[in-house]
Amino acid sequence: MEARLIIFLLVVRGVVISVPFFCGPDGICLCEAYNQMDCSKTNLSMSKVCGFIRNSSIFNVSVLRLELNDYQMIKKFDLEGCDELNELYLGQNEISSIENGSFARFDRLELLDINNNCLAIYNGTVQQGFKFPLTTKALKLNGNSKADTSGQVSYPDLSYLSNLEVLYMDGLKDKMFPEFYRMIKTLQKLVLSGLNGNCNISVITNSTLQNLLHVRTLNMSSCNIENIYAGAFKGMQHLEILDLSKNLRLGFRMLENISYSLQFTRIKSLNFSKVYNTFGIGTQLKLRDICYLWNTTLNELVLNSNRIQLVQTNLLILVPRSLKTLRVEDNKFTFAPYQLQFACMVSLEEVYASDQYSAHNPLLYGREPAENYTETMKDDSYCPYMQTEFLRNISKSTENCPYFENNHINVSYPHFPKSLKKVELARSNYKYNITTFLVLPMNNMVEYLDFSDNIGYALTGPIGPFPKLKYLYLSRNYCSHIGVKFFKFFKALEILQLDENFLGIVLSNEHYGPVIFEGLVNVKVLNLSSNIISYLPSTVFTNMSSLETLDLSVNSIENWNIDVNTLNNLVHLNLSSNSFHALPTVLTNKLESNAKQKGEKFTIDLRKNSFTTNCDEKEFLEWMVKHRDNMLHFRDYTFRNKTGATLSVEQFVEAVNKLDKECRSYTAVIVFSSIGVSVFLSIVVGGIIYKNRWKLRYLMRITKIRQLGYNRLYNDPDEDLTYDAFISYANENLRFILDKIIPRMEEQEMKLCLHDRDFLPGNNIADNILEAIRNSRKTVVILSNEFLKSKWCVYEFNMARMESIYSRGGENCLVVVMLEDVPTRNMTTEMLQWIKSNTYIEYTTEEEGELLFWDNLMEALRE
Repeated sequence: MEARLIIFLLVVRGVVISVPFFCGPDGICLCEAYNQMDCSKTNLSMSKVCGFIRNSSIFNVSVLRLELNDYQMIKKFDLEGCDELNELYLGQNEISSIENGSFARFDRLELLDINNNCLAIYNGTVQQGFKFPLTTKALKLNGNSKADTSGQVSYPDLSYLSNLEVLYMDGLKDKMFPEFYRMIKTLQKLVLSGLNGNCNISVITNSTLQNLLHVRTLNMSSCNIENIYAGAFKGMQHLEILDLSKNLRLGFRMLENISYSLQFTRIKSLNFSKVYNTFGIGTQLKLRDICYLWNTTLNELVLNSNRIQLVQTNLLILVPRSLKTLRVEDNKFTFAPYQLQFACMVSLEEVYASDQYSAHNPLLYGREPAENYTETMKDDSYCPYMQTEFLRNISKSTENCPYFENNHINVSYPHFPKSLKKVELARSNYKYNITTFLVLPMNNMVEYLDFSDNIGYALTGPIGPFPKLKYLYLSRNYCSHIGVKFFKFFKALEILQLDENFLGIVLSNEHYGPVIFEGLVNVKVLNLSSNIISYLPSTVFTNMSSLETLDLSVNSIENWNIDVNTLNNLVHLNLSSNSFHALPTVLTNKLESNAKQKGEKFTIDLRKNSFTTNCDEKEFLEWMVKHRDNMLHFRDYTFRNKTGATLSVEQFVEAVNKLDKECRSYTAVIVFSSIGVSVFLSIVVGGIIYKNRWKLRYLMRITKIRQLGYNRLYNDPDEDLTYDAFISYANENLRFILDKIIPRMEEQEMKLCLHDRDFLPGNNIADNILEAIRNSRKTVVILSNEFLKSKWCVYEFNMARMESIYSRGGENCLVVVMLEDVPTRNMTTEMLQWIKSNTYIEYTTEEEGELLFWDNLMEALRE
C-alpha cells in the first residue's frame, strides 16, 4: 500500500503546498503530510491504525485524528505504536472507560482531545483508574458531564499534570474549583463554554473561581449564568482575557459587579456580548455599569448583540485610558450627546460597529429564555469614579473631551479619538446623502473606513480630511452620484472599493467623470464592478498613476476607450462579464510593459465575454493565445467560430493558429475590397442625404401641403400671423407651461399655439406642426432632457430651424429656452450646431435671475 502513495506538490510563487492524499490502513485515511494522519469516520480500530504507524518506514506521524469512529473503550494495548504522537484527537466517540496504563508509554504527547465522550470524569463517587500523560499541555474534557447521572459531580483532580497549560472542561452548577487547582501553576487557559460542551453555572460566587490563581484566559460563554458576585474574579490576579458572552440572563445589571472585581486583575479583554435576548426594547449602558472599568488595564471591550440603543451622557469619559479596541456590532445605536464625546477614549485605535439595526430570524424568539429580571436601581454615589467632580477633572485633562451638564451640548463638531485607525460601520441600513463633513482633528490617524452595505445613495462631499486613510470601502450603497470634490481629502488612499453601486451614468460624463478620481494619485486597487457602466471617458483614470489592480467586471462595456499612457503600474485587470470581443493593442502592450518593469506577472480576467475567431480581431486573438497563462480561468472563457458554434479551449487555440493563413486569401481580399468600396459609396451618399435630411423633409412637407391645398390662413405677408408664438415642449414639462409660460405670456396679450390645445383634430401630426410654425411669428423651444427623448419635439425643432433658413428671408424665428442642464452628448448634431452659433435663454428659479429670464424672453418674442 505504501508503494501506491502519491503526493502532489504545487509550487505557487515559491511556496510549496501539499495536496491531501489517501493513506493509512487500507488507504482510507487522509494525510496532508507524512506527519499528519486523519482516520476519522473510517471505523478503523485504534490498534490497526497505531500498528500501521509503528510499522511504517515512510510515515513519522505526530498528529493523529480518530474522531467519530464510535469507539466505546480504550484498552491498555490499543494505542501501542502511537506513543510518539504529539497530538491525539479522540473526540465525539462513545468512550466510557480507559484501561489503566493506556497512556503509560506516551512521553511526547502535548495535546489530548477526548471531548464529547461518555467518561465519568466529573462523577465524584467514581475513582478513575487511569491517568493522562504527564507531558500533556492541552487537554479537552468538555462534553463528558452527560455521563454523570448520580448528581454528585465535581471537577476532576488534574494536579498531577504539571505541564498543563490549556484545559477544556464542562461547567458544573454550584461547584467551586477545589484547592488542588492551585497546584497547577502552568494552567493559563480554562474553557468552560457551553458552546464547546456542557455548562450550567447559574451563579459565580466569590469562592467559585478563587483557586484558579494562575489562569490568564477564562471562557465562560453560554453557561446559563444569572448572577455574579462582586468579588467573583478578585482572586484571579493574572486574568487577562474574560469571555462571558451568550449568557442571556445576565444583562448589564451584572456588569457592575464584574467590573468591580476586574480591578484586581490584569484584564486586557472582556467579552460581554449577547447578554440580552435577541428581541425586546433597546437597552441603555449606564455609568454605574462600567464605573470600575476606569481602574482596569482593559485593552479590548466587546459588547456585540446587546440591543444597545443609548449610552448615558458622560459615560465615555470613564472608559479606561488603556482601551484600544471597541466592538459594538449588531446593536441599534441612536444619536445622543454621548456620540459627541467620542474623543474621550483617547487610546482607542479600532471600532467595529457594523450590523446595526439588523433583522433577526423570528424563530429564535421561542428558543431563548425569557427576560424575567428587572434592573436593580442603585444610588449613583457608591462608585467614587462617578462623582461629578471626578468626571469634570478627567474632561478638563483630556483634549476634546467635553463634559455635558444636564445633556447641554456645547460642541458643534465631534472629534475622533486621536489614535483611531480603523472604523467598520458596514451593513447597518444607514441612509444618507454624504455631504460636506469636517473631520476633527484634522491630523487624525484613521487608515481604514468600511461603510459598505448601507444606503449612501449620494456621495456629495467633500468629507475629511483623512491624511492617512489607505482603505475605503463603499460597496453596495445604492450610490448613483459622486461629487467632484468628494475625494478631495483622500490623498493617501490606496484601496478603494466602489463595487455594486449605480455609478455608470455619472462616470460616463465626459466633463464630470474624469474629475472625480483626479486627486487619487496613490490608489493601487480600484473596484468598480457591478456599476451598470457601458462607457468610460478616455481620461477617467489619467491621474491614477499608482493603479495596479482595476476591476470593471459585471458591467456592459463593449469597447476599451480608456487612455492607459499614464497607468504605469497597472498589471491586474478584471473585465469579466462585459461585452468585449477584443482589447486594443495599446492596452495589451501596456500590461506587458508594466509587468516587465515591476518584475511580476500581469493577469486579465475575461470570463463571460465572447470571442470569435475572425480576421478583424486576429491580432488580439493571437496575443490572447500567446499569453493564455496570464488569462485567469482561461478554460471558462466563451469561444465561438465564424458560424457562432461554441469552441473548446483546444479548438479555439487551433483555430487562432490557422487565422494567419486564412486571412491572406485573395478571394477574401477581393470580396472585402468590393464590400469596402460599396460601403464607402453608401456612406458618402448616405452622408450627403443625412446632412441635408431636414431640408429635404421640410421641402417635401411644404410641397405636400401646397398640393393638397393647405395654405396659410393669411397669405399676405404684410398681415399679422395667426399666433405670436408656437410653444414646443415635452409632455413631461406640461406643468411648467401651465404654471409659468401661459400665465406670463398671455398676460402680455400674446397669442400662443399649443399642440395640446390648438392642433386641428384629424390632421396629420407633421402637417399640424408645420402649419403651427408657419402661422406663428416665433417658435419657442422648451429644451429639456425629456424634450430630447421625444421624436416629435426634435421634429418641431428642426422644422422651425428650416423655416428660419428657407421661408423667413433669413430672419430667425426660433427661440430656445434651456429649462435645465442638458448634456451636450445627448443633443443631435443639428441642435448642437444651432446652440453653438445662436444665443439661447437659460431658465432659473432664483428670484433675480427669473425676472431677467422673463425680460429676455419677451424681448426675443417682440423682435
